[in-house]
Amino acid sequence: MQVGLFKKTAILIEKNSLHCQLYEDVLSANGFNVYATKSAMDGLIKMKNSKQDLTVINTEIAEISFIEKLITKIRSEESLNLMPIVGLSTYGREYKENIIKMLDAFLTKPLSIDRFIESIFECIEKRTNGCKSTCD
Repeated sequence: MQVGLFKKTAILIEKNSLHCQLYEDVLSANGFNVYATKSAMDGLIKMKNSKQDLTVINTEIAEISFIEKLITKIRSEESLNLMPIVGLSTYGREYKENIIKMLDAFLTKPLSIDRFIESIFECIEKRTNGCKSTCD
């Protein structure tokens, strides 16, 4: 586990309650205060109202065009554009190339918890150091 001296904050946007609880527990165990929601708009409002270190989003919560607009909005906000965004999907990379290019990491469910956490910390480190390249 990579628990630091200070807790990081994360927004988790996941529509499946069971998955939401699992990811929330894993993030919490790894040093994150987690705000979980099923609503992308609720997540966006939370991001704007308080500093977040990470967003984890199920790319299946809405139509692809909505997800693209949401990510574009996050990236266009000066206070949010360095925050890593990790996308999760049950359906893999098909039909999602535009979204994947906008994300810092994209993982397919079912996913390895170890890989999930590794991806998150890699992306946070890269974004913190000013690198905007995609984590794989």
